[in-house]
Amino acid sequence: MMDISRRAALHPCVAHRGFSGMAPENTLAAFRLAMSQPYVQWIELDVHLSRDDVPVVIHDSTLKRTTNAQGLVKDYTAEELGRLDAGGWFHPSFSSEGIPTLDEVLALTSGTCRLNVELKGEYADRELLARQTVEVIRSRHLEQDTVITSFEPDILQAVRRYSPTLKTGLIIDDRPSDLVEKIKFIGASYLSIGFQHLNERLLERTAISAIDVMAWTVNSVSDLRRLSRRPEPFQLCTNYPDRWLAVMKEENPSHE
Repeated sequence: MMDISRRAALHPCVAHRGFSGMAPENTLAAFRLAMSQPYVQWIELDVHLSRDDVPVVIHDSTLKRTTNAQGLVKDYTAEELGRLDAGGWFHPSFSSEGIPTLDEVLALTSGTCRLNVELKGEYADRELLARQTVEVIRSRHLEQDTVITSFEPDILQAVRRYSPTLKTGLIIDDRPSDLVEKIKFIGASYLSIGFQHLNERLLERTAISAIDVMAWTVNSVSDLRRLSRRPEPFQLCTNYPDRWLAVMKEENPSHE
């Protein structure tokens, strides 16, 4: 029987927006909770630019869903965003959580967790977003511990211009026949794909092309169990690292 360390190495856990099943997404609380979980070595998060061009960590381009404010992220300074209530929507005990800067998250996770940083394209000066993000990561000397991902190929190409060493990856919720060729064309070496689109042929082709794969967002125990029993290596992105761990601990992980 494969032990848990080997299974975890075959299908590493990526905590989606931190441990977002148990804490408000993309907050320091969610990241701390993810870091406290056994075997979690990766955290996925989302970045926009503030009004003063600081990379800040929030999924939406608007504030309404996850904060006590209205309007666009880009219309507030990083300091103003940090003072918002970005956790009370999840539970009143998190009301002191603000929107963190990327630099704050890097300071927290450095040496403990690697980061998958998704750059959001909506309302963005994409060149500036890429440059500012690269500068923050470089200032912390964490280029080897970070992958930059995006749905937008031009953002990834901009990242490559500012850092030839940072790993980049395309996000997609589809499986076009030329997907591997698209990834190679934009100079990326990582694929972040909706888990329903994974199949043996795609995993074979990405392996041949040395493209790492992350499947998102896998939250049900049944889906986690099914995917974790595949023989090919790929990351599992989930809101629930505890469910991932429970599946990894199960006996008789025969391949399906």
